[in-house]
Amino acid sequence: MAAVLKKRALAEYSQTIQEPPVLPIKKLRLIKNPLPTSSTSFLTLVNHLEECKTSSEALKTLLQISETELDHSDLAEAVKKLCDHFKGECESSVRVKILSLLCDIGLENSTEAVTIVDETILLLKTDKSHKVIAQGMNTILKLGKLITDSCTLFHTKLVEVAKTYLKDTSHAVKCKCLEIIGAHSPLCTDEGTEKLLHLISSYFNHDDARVRSEAFQTVVVLHDRGFKINPNIYVDVCEGLNDDYEIVRRVVVRLICVLGNSYPDNEILLPGSIHEIRLIDDAFGKICNSVSDLSMNVRTLAAELLGSMKLVSPKFLNQTLDKKLMSNMRRKRTAHELAWENVTSGEWASGKKWADDAPKELLDADNISLMSSGACGAFVHGLEDEFLEVRSAAVESLCQLSISNSQFANLALDFLVDMFNDEIEDVRLKAIDSLRMISEHIILRDDQLETILGAIEDFSQEVREGLHRMLASCSMSTTAGLKMCVEKLLDNLKRYPQDKRSTYRCLQKIGAQHPDLVLPLVPQFLNIHPFFDTAEPDVENPQYICLLILILNAAQHSLTIMQLLEPHTIRHFLYLRDTMTQYVPVLNLTDLNFNSVARPMSVPESLAFLDNVINNLDMTENTVRVHTTLLQTAKEHLNRLSKMDSTVAGTAQFTALYIAAQLEILQIIEKGFWANPGTLATQQSNNLKTSIDNLLQLCLKLQFFFVGLSPVEQCAIKQFRLRALALNLVYIVKGSNASALAPCHYFLTAVEDMQKELSQAGLQPDNFTALVFAELAQLEEPKPGAVSRVLMPILSEAKMGRIPRPNIDIRMSSASILEPTGHADTSLKFTAGLIMSVPFEAELRYLLDPSRIRLKIKYPDQRTQIVLPRPRHLKPLYYDSTEKESQIGHNIRLLTSVLISHQVWSEACDVEINIALAIPEADIGKRKVVVDSTPTLLDLCKPVRVSVAPKPIKKTL
Repeated sequence: MAAVLKKRALAEYSQTIQEPPVLPIKKLRLIKNPLPTSSTSFLTLVNHLEECKTSSEALKTLLQISETELDHSDLAEAVKKLCDHFKGECESSVRVKILSLLCDIGLENSTEAVTIVDETILLLKTDKSHKVIAQGMNTILKLGKLITDSCTLFHTKLVEVAKTYLKDTSHAVKCKCLEIIGAHSPLCTDEGTEKLLHLISSYFNHDDARVRSEAFQTVVVLHDRGFKINPNIYVDVCEGLNDDYEIVRRVVVRLICVLGNSYPDNEILLPGSIHEIRLIDDAFGKICNSVSDLSMNVRTLAAELLGSMKLVSPKFLNQTLDKKLMSNMRRKRTAHELAWENVTSGEWASGKKWADDAPKELLDADNISLMSSGACGAFVHGLEDEFLEVRSAAVESLCQLSISNSQFANLALDFLVDMFNDEIEDVRLKAIDSLRMISEHIILRDDQLETILGAIEDFSQEVREGLHRMLASCSMSTTAGLKMCVEKLLDNLKRYPQDKRSTYRCLQKIGAQHPDLVLPLVPQFLNIHPFFDTAEPDVENPQYICLLILILNAAQHSLTIMQLLEPHTIRHFLYLRDTMTQYVPVLNLTDLNFNSVARPMSVPESLAFLDNVINNLDMTENTVRVHTTLLQTAKEHLNRLSKMDSTVAGTAQFTALYIAAQLEILQIIEKGFWANPGTLATQQSNNLKTSIDNLLQLCLKLQFFFVGLSPVEQCAIKQFRLRALALNLVYIVKGSNASALAPCHYFLTAVEDMQKELSQAGLQPDNFTALVFAELAQLEEPKPGAVSRVLMPILSEAKMGRIPRPNIDIRMSSASILEPTGHADTSLKFTAGLIMSVPFEAELRYLLDPSRIRLKIKYPDQRTQIVLPRPRHLKPLYYDSTEKESQIGHNIRLLTSVLISHQVWSEACDVEINIALAIPEADIGKRKVVVDSTPTLLDLCKPVRVSVAPKPIKKTL
């Protein structure tokens, strides 16, 4: 019955549809003439050049040749054939390309540079094309730079060739010839230099602006190379300031600055006057005049160069901040000289007109001033310029001149303070940093302080923190000014709570620098009443903490302040001393019945202990078990020492980590499972693999987590890692089904690199490394199986290398995440599928390479994201050059936002955010690192947890 129904249903509901026949798709056969492929050798393509019938085909072939790698064995023949084709080629563009190709060949193979230059000189002798000659000069210029300066005859020949072609009518040829003269003229006597300068200066007034510009630039290049430039060309150079072309005026301004700084005390005669002036002063006036140039680029360059002219007379320097004309700077003549002029002139007063006998003296603005009127107020013009580049350059120069001149610094103070209100953030930041750098010369008045504090409400966190650093380094004049500053900082902290740490550092330094001004304000700040007990403030209140930091840092330099503090304030000090050690100083509280702080351990004592621990380990000749126990005890002692004394913490951490790596490899070798891991159970094999991975990770930490390592310590680490790589290779060959080709190749490469480093450093290899070098040298085919058979007896017999001696300059990389704190009571909520931004701030110290920093975001579903921070989010941690610790490694502050996104969760879960170092070199499983593959990551600190709750999307009308 079921079969009948099935047939009926099929018959009822099935129907046959006949489709039209599908026509076959028409296929096109494309025939393309075969061209030499990129895989063709360089010489084959050069030979193909002879078969080209037209210039266009030759040009296409030359373009293909330029993209092909050159085989050094075919170099001489290829150059010869290219030169032969050049001689028979009639099209100039092809000849230009051949000369360009010869230049590229010479740059890749510097040994043939002299030959190619000689060939180029011969080829140019019969050529008439300006383009070809210009390209030939360019080839000679570039390849000539590869030859050392000791080959004087060769460089002299190049200069003579350039002088020959200098008569060419083309501006491109003249410019290249002048460039060759500037770059290749050998150092000569004063007479030879005079002749060279006379030749170059003859092109100062050339018809083409490009040639004039190159002539002036050649003089600058000669000066940079050590030629003694005659200052007599100064007058001719100054005429170039009136040139119509910007490129000429820019080079002239630079040359005037060079001459002024080189010959500052040379006297020159002012035009139309009998008065002489120092060359540096006149050059300064000329460059000041260029600050008002029509071209923005010239104005920017002039504003930059002013900062380098630090030998200018103070009267000229001060005039740059005043727009009034210096009419009182002309030479005054005595009454006797005026009367004598009147007598010798032969003219006498008739008496018919009042003041007829007054001295007739024509006054002109350009003549009565020792510098042109445009130089007056040059910095004022620069700071008021419409282009931010000019304003920024003017601020920098003003800062550079103020650093070495305290009088000028006080004059420039008001102008720098005015720049705090600039519309561009970068200019404001530059003005703030400039004021910080000249702070040792100035004392802020209350009106200036009021203007500065007006800018502290800026929306930009960088500007606010820059102002904090500036206020921390400046000196204030009155108690009222200090009070106004503190109140403004506290009000601003309510508006921007994220500035808490920056405000703490600012008030810490303000208090230490102004103890006398803080003393009368202590009762007012702490609300101390002479008769009544006031309420005890909350010690967790940021405003109260700010005041305590200010007062306690001032109390370090003023004993009177401690007598004013109430008992609860002393308790708060002890609390802050434990929780915020970096902001609160050590104060002597013995008179107040409190225990005094113990004396910190000194460096020699710590180093002696460290040295003693290592010596004891090296002297022991015990069994493996006893040696392991001694290493474990030494590691614990060193870890404790690193927490007790920060001065030797890096050295102790390095030695403890080195001992931990030794313990790991001793335990692996002692058990003996590594020699035949194929017989192990699954759990034992997994444990062995985990131990080897831990060992490799410890070696990477030793290599990339420490700065200040000497070559001895670096080689010791790499030799130890070589042992770990050997152990890993044996495990893969003996106990794994994975291919061992890539790990074997990686190991052999590491052995080659180790040989080079040891020979360069002049060090002897340790026992294991020496045996590896000897055995691998005798191995005919370094296949994984043969290499592992060689390594097994070496690993079991070779002794451990000596622990490196203590080096006090070693520092360990570290990171501390400041924001988010991970202690929030509430969860962050956002719509699922969208993105939420979490502010992130961290301080990273003693980094070896900042480009390795990565942010690691791990979600509850074990999905991990790796984020590369933007370079502009990495700021220097220390701005004060006196910080000794800032000289070791890279100290960076990371200020960014972490973007989090996920789908809906049933409840709030924690997302882990961490900072790690990317180590792509650690990938030993692949012969070549894939771009998209995740590199090995080493965590710099413990992750911080952020509670996140993605909400479902609300479906509303």
